[in-house]
Amino acid sequence: MSQPPIMRALILLSAAWPEQSLQEWARATMGERDRRLLCLREEIFGGKLEAATACPKCGERVELTFNTQDILVPARSLPEPAEALQVEVAGYQVTHRLPTSADLLEIAQTGAANGRHALLNRCVETARMGSEVIDPQMLPHDVVNSVVEQMASADPQAEVQIAITCPVCTNQWSAPFDILAYLWSEIEDLAQRMLLEIHALASAYGWSEHDILAMSPRRRRLYLDMVGA
Repeated sequence: MSQPPIMRALILLSAAWPEQSLQEWARATMGERDRRLLCLREEIFGGKLEAATACPKCGERVELTFNTQDILVPARSLPEPAEALQVEVAGYQVTHRLPTSADLLEIAQTGAANGRHALLNRCVETARMGSEVIDPQMLPHDVVNSVVEQMASADPQAEVQIAITCPVCTNQWSAPFDILAYLWSEIEDLAQRMLLEIHALASAYGWSEHDILAMSPRRRRLYLDMVGA
C-alpha cells in the first residue's frame, strides 16, 4: 500500500474501530492515536515487543525486550484534542492546542519548507505580548521551545522514549519508539507469510484463496505441515 505513514495509521484505526471515521481519527491527538495503535498491536500480536539497536558509543548490538504495558499511557491521562493550553514566558502569552494527524497530513500536502514552523502556525491559537498580537512565526526560540515542551508534557504518549543500557560499555541513552513503523512492519511480514501459505496450499490441493483463508490458523498449519511448507 503506497500510503504515507500517517494515512496508514488512520486506515488501521478506522478499520479496527469503525465507529469513528478516518476523518475523526485524523482529529485525535497524536498520543491517543499511538495509544490505540499499541492496543491494536497487543490484540493482534500480543504484548511482547522486541527490537534491536546499536550502541552509539561502542557500536555493540543491543537487543531490547519490553511489553506494551511498559509504555502505554492510561487513557485518562491523555488530553482532549481541542483542549486549549497556555504558556507564559518572557512576557509572552501563547494559547495553543495539541497537534493531530490532520495537521501533519495538511503540512505534508502543502509541502511546507519548515514543518516545525508550519505546525506551530496551525496549533497556536493566539500569541500576545501584553496587548500586542504576535505572529506565531515571530515568537522567540525560547518561547517556541516552551510551547513544544508543554505539548510533549501534555501528550506523553505522542513520543515514547526507551531507556537503554549497553551491556558491554554500560553507556546509557534513550531512543524513540515508533509504534506505527513497528506495527506496520509486522503487518507486512504477516501478509507476506499468508501469501506464501496460500500459494503452498493452492498449489498442493487446488483450493481457492477464499477457502484457504476461511480455515482456522491451526487447521491451515496442519495442512501446511503435511505438504512440508
